[in-house]
Amino acid sequence: MAVPALRLGKWTAPVFLGAWLAGCESTPLPELPPDDVPDGWRGASRDQAWPAAHWWPAFDSSELIDLIERVRANNLELANTERTLRTAELALIDAGLDRFPSPTLDAGASQSYAGTRPRDGEYRDGGTDTVDLTLSVDYSDVLSRQPRFAAATARYESSLARAADARLRIVAAAAAGYFRILLLRDRIEAGRQNLAHAEAIGQIVRARVDAGTALASEGLRQRIVVRRQANALRTLELDVLRARASLALMVGESVWDFDVKGQTLADLAVPEVAPGLPSELLLRRPDIVQAEAALREARADVDLARLAFLPRISLTGGGALASGATAASVATTAGLALKLFDLDRRGRCLEASRLRLDSLLADYRIAVIGAFNDVEVALADIEVLGSLGEVLAEDVALAEESLRIVEARYREGVQEFEALLGAQDTLYGTRNAVLDNKLATLLAVVDLYTSLGGGWRRVD
Repeated sequence: MAVPALRLGKWTAPVFLGAWLAGCESTPLPELPPDDVPDGWRGASRDQAWPAAHWWPAFDSSELIDLIERVRANNLELANTERTLRTAELALIDAGLDRFPSPTLDAGASQSYAGTRPRDGEYRDGGTDTVDLTLSVDYSDVLSRQPRFAAATARYESSLARAADARLRIVAAAAAGYFRILLLRDRIEAGRQNLAHAEAIGQIVRARVDAGTALASEGLRQRIVVRRQANALRTLELDVLRARASLALMVGESVWDFDVKGQTLADLAVPEVAPGLPSELLLRRPDIVQAEAALREARADVDLARLAFLPRISLTGGGALASGATAASVATTAGLALKLFDLDRRGRCLEASRLRLDSLLADYRIAVIGAFNDVEVALADIEVLGSLGEVLAEDVALAEESLRIVEARYREGVQEFEALLGAQDTLYGTRNAVLDNKLATLLAVVDLYTSLGGGWRRVD
């Protein structure tokens, strides 16, 4: 059974055209002031400086590569992020479909029975079977549909950037956690060296005390140094367990089932870095893309507030056909509704929407300026830490030589015990400073990668 085509009539064409034109008009996005982009970053062309989407192999550690892949596959927070992103995608699909009229097809069947028996005749059965088919189309609130879709699109793009930001943040945290475990193990090794050295010096001090050439208090004070180094070792071992537990949680495992084979930061390479192409930072930082998406969503809200001053246009149409009927019925209706008096509620709503748009522009500028600042700080950190690392390596050699000289002079009785204590503290502190500098350098490289968006790029 054929259903008659829906005919809306020639008079509806101007309404559709007006609705389309009104829906296409939108509030201009506020522009980013040109001074927000630093002069030194304009016109650069150094694409090779951008990190790859998988930047962690640059540290030349197969264990780190395997760890990051496990985090990406098993991290519980990332799994929730992917589910949230899928939910946003479904919402965008619904918003896209809402731009078009909503058709409804109703089908029904009915049966009636009637029996007759003439006065002088036999009883006869009778009845009718009827099938009804109705098609209706609803297209209400026409003008607001396109701005609502624009808002949904902005929310989806914000969700994409938010998911990218979560992945970047968690991967960076995993790398930092791995580096910290190796640092702690380096410190344990250095602590063992310090403890052995302190015990050896303690034997020298006891020998002098027994010979009567040193005060008993010197022996007691050196015993404190030894115990301090032993206690530091126990604390470091506990710190390793805490760091392992944090990293295990990132891969969704128990700390008792998780461990790191690496033992030293010395096995890690420090990647070579250089400034990137800042003008592309607006497309490569997830937080900037989120801020821009919020701007576009706010613009859609302004458009909706403006449309509240116009009549609400609704179009409906339908056709019906019943079996056995000689003709089908077709009906079309169009409606205009305009609220005349609302005590300027619509005006206040429009003003509030514009104020929110201005506020989000300020948030966008904060994100942009902060992004360029982050890159500059990370680059400066890497440069300064590299220079400090060279100085600290020399300082360790000097501190070792200084302690050797002071220790020999103390053994001969020509050096005060205070100098020996000071030389020990200097060496132990310098060793730790070298390790801290290596960790800080690695973390500064990670900070630079995250400041540049971690290789992520918005796809237009």
